[in-house]
Amino acid sequence: MISNIDFHDLEPMKYWAPPSTWTPEKKKETTQFRIFSGEWIGARKMDGAFYKFVKNDDGSMELLGRSKGVGGDYLDKIEWVPQLKSFFDELPNGTCLLGELYFPSNEGSSKVTTIMGCLTEKAIDRQNKGDKLNYYVFDVLAFDGESYLKKTAEERFEELNIMCEAYSHKYVQYAKYYDGTELWNQLQSVLAEGGEGMVITRKESLYQPGKRPSKDCQKVKKELQETIDCFFTGKIMPPSRLYTGKEVETWKYWQNEKTGEKFINEKGYDDYLAGAPIFPITKPFFNGWAGSLEIGILRDGKVYPLGYLSGLSDAIKAHPEEVKGKVIEITAMEIMDTENKGLRHAKMLCFRPDLTYKDCTYEKVFGNE
Repeated sequence: MISNIDFHDLEPMKYWAPPSTWTPEKKKETTQFRIFSGEWIGARKMDGAFYKFVKNDDGSMELLGRSKGVGGDYLDKIEWVPQLKSFFDELPNGTCLLGELYFPSNEGSSKVTTIMGCLTEKAIDRQNKGDKLNYYVFDVLAFDGESYLKKTAEERFEELNIMCEAYSHKYVQYAKYYDGTELWNQLQSVLAEGGEGMVITRKESLYQPGKRPSKDCQKVKKELQETIDCFFTGKIMPPSRLYTGKEVETWKYWQNEKTGEKFINEKGYDDYLAGAPIFPITKPFFNGWAGSLEIGILRDGKVYPLGYLSGLSDAIKAHPEEVKGKVIEITAMEIMDTENKGLRHAKMLCFRPDLTYKDCTYEKVFGNE
């Protein structure tokens, strides 16, 4: 109990999303209106599993999922994540947080289930052998014995900013909220990175347990993603030579710095540490593939380059000549509105076999100027 309210049985509020019967245009128009109205605020939604943390007035703690167990009660899973114990211990009695358990480098609700859905000992063992679940806090419903259920969303999120400074932790992240143009730009960045999307909430709204308030809280996903149709021009950039990724300890592509010989060595890192004259190289460099491919559009009948696209599949990098002239759909964090147009952090989404390169025009991307 917190302020005589049973936060254990408080049913989570549900996210509303535009119905499938709406046209893409209506979805986009409605959501854009909300974002740019200045009356809504939003933060990134992690792709994980919802969990509510409750620290009652008497100091007892529990971590509860969205669904009830077969016995009809919410199951306490706090013992499944011992890495969060020090964070929970530090919080004052009478606190209720809403968040997502997730793997920062490997998001996905099913991946969380492999941990939270097994026995306690197995969950801890799996995390000790691999990555540990993190807790992404996106709302606070009570703090230090005070219920926040009568506070507006904007007021609660401001309290979250204060908490972020006072209660930092290695395995805890806090939602950062934006509004207006900044919110729109953040949404495009999240989607361009392959994120799940964002949740936007009306600033003056209250938390409504068990409700799905269409006028107060909305989940925004890829229907708001800005995409561009362009084509591969045929130009390529060579790959980076030196591998600088995080998997160097298990990396198998190496080169002898004296002879230039490239070879596969499953224990290359051990040899490297032992003083062997070798260094790790990238997979594309090892195989002689392209590093990135130029993409472009047509302007006045001529190819107008947009820059080089990386992060492509091995099949494309291995045979870039086979995709020359093929149309692809991409997304980008930003369309650079500068003298020399370009894209920031572009990412390929799919091929567009229904289009030809003649359909990819400057006017469709940048408008008539």
